[in-house]
Amino acid sequence: MKRGRQAERASIAGLVLAGGRSERLGYPKQLLPYQGATVLEWVVREACRATLLDEVVVVLNARLAEWAAERDWGRATTVVVAEPSAGCSASYRAGLGQVSPRTEAVGIILGDQPGISAAVIDRLVSAWRKQRTPVALLRYRGELGHPLLFGRVLFGELAALRGDKAAWKLVDRRLDTALIVDVDAPYPRDIDTWADYRALLAGTTQTR
Repeated sequence: MKRGRQAERASIAGLVLAGGRSERLGYPKQLLPYQGATVLEWVVREACRATLLDEVVVVLNARLAEWAAERDWGRATTVVVAEPSAGCSASYRAGLGQVSPRTEAVGIILGDQPGISAAVIDRLVSAWRKQRTPVALLRYRGELGHPLLFGRVLFGELAALRGDKAAWKLVDRRLDTALIVDVDAPYPRDIDTWADYRALLAGTTQTR
C-alpha cells in the first residue's frame, strides 16, 4: 500500500549567540577584526552557508544593535536580547522566540568562535536528522563542544535556564543518551580574553 503525503522535513534553526557583555575582554569581542570581517560576521557567514540550517537567528545585545542594523546579514535575522545580565540563558529565550513555529531543533552557535565551519554545522544537523535525539553535539578529538543541538522536546527547559553556560546543564544531564558526532579537528577557539584573541590570530590550537 502506497503511503500518502510524506512527512515534511524537520526544520532546523541556528542560533548565533552574541548577546553577552564581553566583561572579561572589556570590549565587544564580536567586533574584533578577523580575516577581512569581524568575528561575528565571520561566524554568521558560516552559519548562513550551512545548507541544512533552514534559518539563522543572530541574538545581539543592545550595544551591538545599532551597528548590526547597518550590516547585511544575508539570510539571517537578528533579535536583541532583553536581559543581557542573565547570561547565555537570556539569549536562548530571545532566539527561541524568534524562530519559526515549525522548528524541530535549534543549534547553538557561539558568536565568538570563528573557527566553526558550515561543513561541521551541516555534519551535526545531518547526523541529528537520522536519529532525532533530544541532544546532539560535536566532539573535537576528544573534546566536547559547540554547536550544541537541542530537539523541540527540550525547548521549554532551554528557555527556563538561568545563568551563563546554562545549556551545558541540559547536555550533562543527558550525555549518556546524547548523539555525539566526532570531528577530526582541533577544538575551535572562542574568545574571552585578549590572550585568546591573539592566539586566534596566531592560529594556535585551543587548550581546555
